[in-house]
Amino acid sequence: MQSCDNNNIPNRGKLTSYEILVYTGDKRGAGTDSNVSITLFGKNGKQTGKIPLKNSNNKDPFERKQVDKFRVNGDYIGELMKLHIEHDNSGQSSGWFLDKIVVTDLFEPKTQYVATCNQWLAKDEGDREISRDLTLHKQQSTTQKSNYYKITVYTGNKSGAGTDSDVFITLYGKLGETGPTKLANQENNFEAGKKDEFTIECQNIGELNQILIAHNNKGLSSGWFLDRILIEDTQDHRTYEFPCNRWLAKDEDDKQIARYLVPRQKVRNNLYKVTVFTGNKSGAGTDADVFITLFGNQGQTGQTKLDNKTDAFEAGKKDEFTVECPAVGEINKILIEHNNKGLSSGWFLDRILIEDTQDHRTYEFPCNRWLAKDEDD
Repeated sequence: MQSCDNNNIPNRGKLTSYEILVYTGDKRGAGTDSNVSITLFGKNGKQTGKIPLKNSNNKDPFERKQVDKFRVNGDYIGELMKLHIEHDNSGQSSGWFLDKIVVTDLFEPKTQYVATCNQWLAKDEGDREISRDLTLHKQQSTTQKSNYYKITVYTGNKSGAGTDSDVFITLYGKLGETGPTKLANQENNFEAGKKDEFTIECQNIGELNQILIAHNNKGLSSGWFLDRILIEDTQDHRTYEFPCNRWLAKDEDDKQIARYLVPRQKVRNNLYKVTVFTGNKSGAGTDADVFITLFGNQGQTGQTKLDNKTDAFEAGKKDEFTVECPAVGEINKILIEHNNKGLSSGWFLDRILIEDTQDHRTYEFPCNRWLAKDEDD
């Protein structure tokens, strides 16, 4: 246990203890052999002085993807505002990628502070600085309200895009962060070309400004091509879109399996009225499940099943569906497909009309062709 050096603190008073959690990031070479020190600063200009971070709960501190816990004693300096973190650049592997630091004032055990870094402290990485000043954001666990976030994950439609790995997400907002949360809903998730929906419950962290999406590289097919993620804050009904369009894979792209994503824009949900005309040919109808993807100048919807609880896609008939999703702007193309299931899977599609109910525009997409394994192409 280390004591704070409080030589520079005026009005020395009551004592306290701080629990300090240090999160080392998940990058190649993220861990450090250097000696790390921290200084805490209070609201009234008081500070702890430099505190060496020693005697971690782990034998080897500051290893990649590791959380190290320290407890230090010192004078109470009131509400915390910021911290200074640094290392001495010693050791064979001195560079360090710091994810975040969480400080709990044990004198007020329900008060927690979070500082996000997500940067290198290294002479040969990033801006080549080995010290950082980080702002501490206060989190009151007794006053934090639970909130639900609806998370929709779109896996890309590439060969091998799906993953068998466990996937984790961390949300970062103006009021704090959620910590890593496993995305699991008892289904076979993260298949190529599919979307998966999850709901997580956590404290309200305010307006989102970034997320960390990562997987643990487990399974026979671990690499993952992530298209994008939509997150709906169910409390303030705000939806955020986080584009990715990259691999999280050890053998693709930049070989990273974790990515920080920032929102492209705050997006509103839109309603699209989709009218499907099946051709009037013998055997034109299908028993298969039909899916549509809309592409616009502001994005795409991801694959959506057309299901209106009726016996749809019969020869010579029209079927109407409503698709709710983020607005994609001016629609320039669609992808229509089926899964070839059922006794009569082949389908002759005449055309599709799509009405954008927000800007009252209607688009017509002629087809006049088979979607069938035994017809046409």
